[in-house]
Amino acid sequence: MPTVALIGPELYPIPPIRGGAVELFIEQTAARLTHWRPVVIGPSDPELPDHEVLGGVEYFRIHLSGWRGRLYKRHRRLFPFYDRRVAAILRRIRPDLVHIHNRPLLASFLGKCRGLEKTPLVLHMHNLQNSLGRREKSPPGASVPMAGFIGCSRFVVEQEKSRLGRDAAARFVVYNGVDTEAFLTPWDHPASREKIRHRYQLTDEPTVLFVGKLRESKGVQILLAAMEQVWSRFPPAVLVLVGGTEFGLGRTDRETPFLREMRRRIEKARGRVVLTGFIPPARIPEAYLLGDIFVGPSQIEEGLGMVFLEASAAGLPIIASRRGGIPEIVRDDFNGLLLQQHDDPRELAAKINLLLEDQDLRRRLGRQGRAFFQDNFSWEIIAQRQEEVYDEIVGR
Repeated sequence: MPTVALIGPELYPIPPIRGGAVELFIEQTAARLTHWRPVVIGPSDPELPDHEVLGGVEYFRIHLSGWRGRLYKRHRRLFPFYDRRVAAILRRIRPDLVHIHNRPLLASFLGKCRGLEKTPLVLHMHNLQNSLGRREKSPPGASVPMAGFIGCSRFVVEQEKSRLGRDAAARFVVYNGVDTEAFLTPWDHPASREKIRHRYQLTDEPTVLFVGKLRESKGVQILLAAMEQVWSRFPPAVLVLVGGTEFGLGRTDRETPFLREMRRRIEKARGRVVLTGFIPPARIPEAYLLGDIFVGPSQIEEGLGMVFLEASAAGLPIIASRRGGIPEIVRDDFNGLLLQQHDDPRELAAKINLLLEDQDLRRRLGRQGRAFFQDNFSWEIIAQRQEEVYDEIVGR
């Protein structure tokens, strides 16, 4: 059986006990590979061993804390500690394929390492290079030769085909997946819904749900402005904001200037807002039972957005921005409603009001989305697609 090394970014551990969509993707697909042996490489964490075999997946975790971590994050080109340790592990395990997630500089480094020249490399981008941190981007015009380039959506592949994917021998789309069995629908599990809503003092109020990082780029401020208009029509409506400001150890609920400003606005809001704070990934499925509709007014061109898959898997109708790869999974009048203007609170309020008023529309969008994602976006289907890509690359 051939071996594939799946390499995560240096920020968060795998499994994603500190959060992270990329880390979740690696964990879920690695566990479901059937004819490739997965080895996962990522950063260490105090709650995880440096080396273990878990569910048939071998994990190696690299220490990058203290002064090493600070030097790496600020001057990675001069002090490539993480890159070197990854290379050392790869030389030891000698995989047949290396699958690098969201780190073009790491792909470039490994492609030049002695002893790895003949190992095919795949770079998998879960968002655009422009969304990466300043120290994580490949320099303009830099060549990153690779056996394959994977994007999480057609949008990412199209946008990066002349940049990061320019020197790839082949380009592929592998969508994100969702564990449809973990996400419960309100119509099949009313008791579970009542229990989680009771935890946040919710009864039968119409509830608008947001899940994600509480950042300006996610459009939280647009959503709150829209709710001011919704409350004039539906005073009992509740806005539930699920998420922290960051991922990672000790950072999930960091008080950012944006969050402080949001708290001030929430205190003056005419309706009720619930801030749950960061919820660990293992408990995220139950969080979707809080809502009647899901709203994700992203202000940036996201690669795809894991939360939209999760909301559909949970049977929630969606309102989303018509940006980036989002329209590839949120289909207007099928499993949600798409905004014409991503930054217009009035349009967003009108669509929220429409869904709150029309129960039949909510049910139709939610049920259609649930069925579609069960049939097309389960982790088993995504892992199978990933193995097809591996087979094609090695076959070349």
